[in-house]
Amino acid sequence: MYRIFATASLLFLLTQSQAQRVVDVANGDGTGATDKTGRGAVTGQLYTGIKYVRVTAGTPFFKEKYMKAVLFDFEGSRYRCNAARLNLLDNQINFLGDDGKEITATTPIRSLVLTDSISGAHYSFVLGRELAPADRGLDNVWFEVLVNDETGLCLQMKKKIHETPAYGTATTDEDILTIEAYYLRRNGTLIPVKSWDDLQNQLQDQKPVLTQYVHEHHLKGRSADDWTQLVTAYNSAKKS
Repeated sequence: MYRIFATASLLFLLTQSQAQRVVDVANGDGTGATDKTGRGAVTGQLYTGIKYVRVTAGTPFFKEKYMKAVLFDFEGSRYRCNAARLNLLDNQINFLGDDGKEITATTPIRSLVLTDSISGAHYSFVLGRELAPADRGLDNVWFEVLVNDETGLCLQMKKKIHETPAYGTATTDEDILTIEAYYLRRNGTLIPVKSWDDLQNQLQDQKPVLTQYVHEHHLKGRSADDWTQLVTAYNSAKKS
């Protein structure tokens, strides 16, 4: 309940002039965006998934199931899709066409919001080039925005294929591993956070408040919710 979920319009304009914030919430209603259907985001490139036929565990996607999505391109257009999913291994956005076939979006997309129609949860993703323009190595990396504030918190879910020989055969099985990496965002820079202790050290200017908060809320740093709660508490303490 503590995770910060942006609305679909929250990611309409990523700020350049207010580097302290992850996104500009001034245009909260998305006014000015051009609405298009998901069909307008592709040029007919079909997704076959052939490269994953040997995968026996894991998934290249953020979530295997399809979710509703709102996508924003670099030209200010907004696309709405009823069934989409984010491929974090290939950095692709896939969605179902009218004929039920899965298609890969070819129009460059800079941000998107996925909505789970069952739970109602929203997941906001932004490309690294929008979060940290100076770090070109993160240009095409998708980050989930967990906290959108003066000190932001972003999560990168790295996907990696691990091959293992299949017993008694000449083929190999493939597992797709997910490695989570957290980043603080300050002044337009993404700062890697190595551990729960490292996070608390980087927020040490509010150490007394956060120490008490961790104790009262029994935070152990074992989930994204714990990290989100702590960074949210830090921003609240800075403002008080």
